[in-house]
Amino acid sequence: MVERKLTCGIAMCTCNGATYLDAQLRSLVEQTRLPDCIVISDDRSDDGTWEKLSAWAAEIRLAYAIPVTLLRNEKRLGVTPNFEQAIRAVDADIIFLADQDDIWAENKIEVLAERLESENSVLLVHSDAFLIDEDGVDLGRSLFEVLYLTTDDRQLARQRRFFEVYCRRNLVTGTTTAFRKELLELALPFPADWIHDEWLAACAAAWKSVAMLPDKLTFYRQHGRNAIGVPTSRLARLAHYRRRLKALPRDEYLASKIRRLGALHRRLDEVGVARDDALALLTEAERHFARRKAFSKGLPSRVASILRESRTDGYTRFADGVAGMLRDLMLL
Repeated sequence: MVERKLTCGIAMCTCNGATYLDAQLRSLVEQTRLPDCIVISDDRSDDGTWEKLSAWAAEIRLAYAIPVTLLRNEKRLGVTPNFEQAIRAVDADIIFLADQDDIWAENKIEVLAERLESENSVLLVHSDAFLIDEDGVDLGRSLFEVLYLTTDDRQLARQRRFFEVYCRRNLVTGTTTAFRKELLELALPFPADWIHDEWLAACAAAWKSVAMLPDKLTFYRQHGRNAIGVPTSRLARLAHYRRRLKALPRDEYLASKIRRLGALHRRLDEVGVARDDALALLTEAERHFARRKAFSKGLPSRVASILRESRTDGYTRFADGVAGMLRDLMLL
């Protein structure tokens, strides 16, 4: 039996979001369970967003008696630092992340909060989402569908072995996420090489547990100007992957993975709350990428190293499988 309901706060970030802002703001207060507080951090908008926020906050304070805190940056921080600022300012047991251009289903706070209230071991919960276009039209596919979860991903998710998934890829989209404030004891400050949502998910999975719900609780707008966004078709996903290859060549990619995993390992060691199995898995992942970075540029030796690494299942467990092998073979 739950002794009390946990308080729920929203951390929202904006930056020139006036076009879609009204619909999102309405959805935050049309909930079956209202938030106890809202913090919005604006990253120096110059399109009327700040004026909209100011008028809305005054109205909400009066009509709903919900405390609304508005923060405005003198210079732009970028997505992750701006979210960190908003999150730090939320005074609530559960923190919900909100983007400026989406729309929340009316039962979102209720469903996600109830999951956290009913399972003490769950630090972070996230859900599926409807994908909509810039006009709010349903694109006919859900977020989880376009993430293209592999058979291994689904099996690990069913077994709640999320840290094994996160050592390879991220499944958590911030706009669908809520987490216990206690997670911040481990997660803050956010490191430079990580996006806020994937960092929170990795920290939660290494410490306790994550819950992934099939409920579609967000209308996740795709409009070509998303700060993150998702490829909505296999062709778009292929184009996205090609852009990634060009933007981050193999050696830079491997160095980035090593830096990111190292930052996570150091934080877990510093705070001392991670499970032994998570630390062991993280060490294996770091060694996988370090070995790949040390592969010879000579083809015969490199092929031998790739085959040797494939026999350890490192490519399957920590990288893109065959695509990772091909990247090492062709030095892409």
